[in-house]
Amino acid sequence: MANQSFDNFNVTDRIIDSNDDLLGFFGSDDGDLLGGLKKYQNSEFFELEEIAYDIQKYYLIVLAVIGVPTNALTVATILSMHALSPATFFVALLAVFDGCALIVKLMGNQLKGHEVSHNDMFCKVMESLSIFFSTTANWVLVLICLERFVSVCYPLKKAYLFTKKRSFITAAILTGVLFFLIVGGLGMMRVHLNGSCTTAKRFIWTYSNVWLYVNAALHLFIPFSLIAILTAFIIHGLRKSRKHRVSLMRKNEENMEEMKILEGGAHYSGASKKSKSMSTPVTPTALHNQKMLDDTARVERTITLMLIAAGGIFLVLSLPISLYYLIKGLSRPTEMSVENARWNLYRVIAYIFIDSSHAVNFFLYFFTAKRFRVQLLRVVTGRASCWGRKISQRGRKAGSGGYQANNRRTSKSTASCTTTSTDLAASGPRGSTVHFPPSSV
Repeated sequence: MANQSFDNFNVTDRIIDSNDDLLGFFGSDDGDLLGGLKKYQNSEFFELEEIAYDIQKYYLIVLAVIGVPTNALTVATILSMHALSPATFFVALLAVFDGCALIVKLMGNQLKGHEVSHNDMFCKVMESLSIFFSTTANWVLVLICLERFVSVCYPLKKAYLFTKKRSFITAAILTGVLFFLIVGGLGMMRVHLNGSCTTAKRFIWTYSNVWLYVNAALHLFIPFSLIAILTAFIIHGLRKSRKHRVSLMRKNEENMEEMKILEGGAHYSGASKKSKSMSTPVTPTALHNQKMLDDTARVERTITLMLIAAGGIFLVLSLPISLYYLIKGLSRPTEMSVENARWNLYRVIAYIFIDSSHAVNFFLYFFTAKRFRVQLLRVVTGRASCWGRKISQRGRKAGSGGYQANNRRTSKSTASCTTTSTDLAASGPRGSTVHFPPSSV
C-alpha cells in the first residue's frame, strides 16, 4: 500500500482493497472459507472495517452540504464590500479553495463508490486536483497568518510589504507552483490498473521514497509548523501592544491631571486666560480623527481575532492526522489485523477533522466579526452594499444644519465601508494631515 495517494482517496482504497483481499482470501471453496473464518474469527475486525467504510462513504456529503454554501456566502460577503484589502482578499481566496476542495473530494468519492472511476483520466486528474485544492487552501491560510503577523508586529511596514498588487502576485505564484508540483507530478505517476488507481511501475520508487514525503510536507507538516509559529508570534505581539497601549493611557491620564493642577494654580494666581491660551484646543476635527483612528484599530483587532481563530482551528483539526503519520508513517501496513483495523478507523476519523477545516471558517468569521455579520445580513436580504452607503437625502442644501450633519454621517460611513488603504486628509489645528490605515471586515 505504499503507492497510495496522501489524501482522502487512499482511505477508500484502503478499505476497498481490504475487502477485496478478504474476498480473495476466502475464495469460493468451502475449505478455504473455513480456514479464513478460523483465522479471522474475531468479529471486531469486520465491525471496525465496516464502520470505517460507512463513515468514509458519507461524511464528505455532510461536509459538502455545509461547507460549499457557507464558503460561497463568504466570497459573496467579501466581494459585496466593493473593495478589497490584502487581508480580505486572502479570506475570499481561502473560501474559494476550501469550496473547491470539498466539491472535488465529494465528486471523487462518489465516482469511486459508483465505479465510474475506471479510467486513467480520473486517476490523473481527480486525485491530483483534490490534493491541490486542499494544499493550496492550507498555504493561503499561511499567507493570512503572515499578513496578520506583519500587521501586528511591524505595522509601519505593512503598507509596503502587503499591497494589493503584491498580494495578487504572491497568490498567483503560489497557486502556479503548487499546481505544477501536485497536478503535474502526481498526474504523471498515477494510472488506472486492474480496476483501481495505482502508480505506474516506472514511478514506484519515486512515488514511495520521494512523492509521499514531499506531499506530506507540502500538504500538512510545513503549513502546520508555519501557522503555529506565526500564530504564537501574533499572540505575543498583541499582548505586547496591549501593554504598550495601557502604558500610554496611564501617561495620558497623568498628563491630564498635571494640566488640571496647572490650570487650577493659574486660576488662583489670576492668570487663567493666559493658561487657556497656551493649552491646545480640542477641535471637532481632532475628535473626529481620533474616533476614526479608534474605529480602525478596533477593525484591525477584529480581523486579527478572526484569523487567529481560523489558524487555531486548523491546528486543532490537523493535529490528529499529523500524529497518525508521525506514529504509523506514510505507508500503511497491509496486514489485516484488529490493531491495524483500529488504526484505520482512527485514520478515517482524523481525515474527518482535517477535511472539516474546509467547512468551518465561515462560522468563525460569523461569530468573531460583527461587521461580517452585518454585511452577510445585507447579502442574504438582497441589500448588499458598503456599510452606511445609503445616506439620507434630507438636508442636502449647502450651509444648512442638515447638510453638515449629513457630511458627518457620510464621513463616518465611508470610513466604515472602506476596506482598502485609504489616506483621509483632515486639516488639524496646524494644517496637519492625518493618514488612516486600512480597515476591513
